[in-house]
Amino acid sequence: MLINKGYSQGDIVCFKIVNGDEVVAKIVEETTDGFVISRPCTVIPSQQGIGLMQSLISGDINSNITLGRNHVIMHSPVI
Repeated sequence: MLINKGYSQGDIVCFKIVNGDEVVAKIVEETTDGFVISRPCTVIPSQQGIGLMQSLISGDINSNITLGRNHVIMHSPVI
């Protein structure tokens, strides 16, 4: 059983989102309402294997994003 004791700033975490996407991002802050993350990337399959694509293509890659807990099915640290 995986028990999550919370994340620290700078941890890289994988999120499974309610729409089915898997997002990998760096934690800036964990709040009661969600996660403040930076540099979110969506996991995509390709002919060469698994790849990462910037989640917000027209967004500023250097801005922080808030991901609400109500949009996350599960999450885990990336090893």
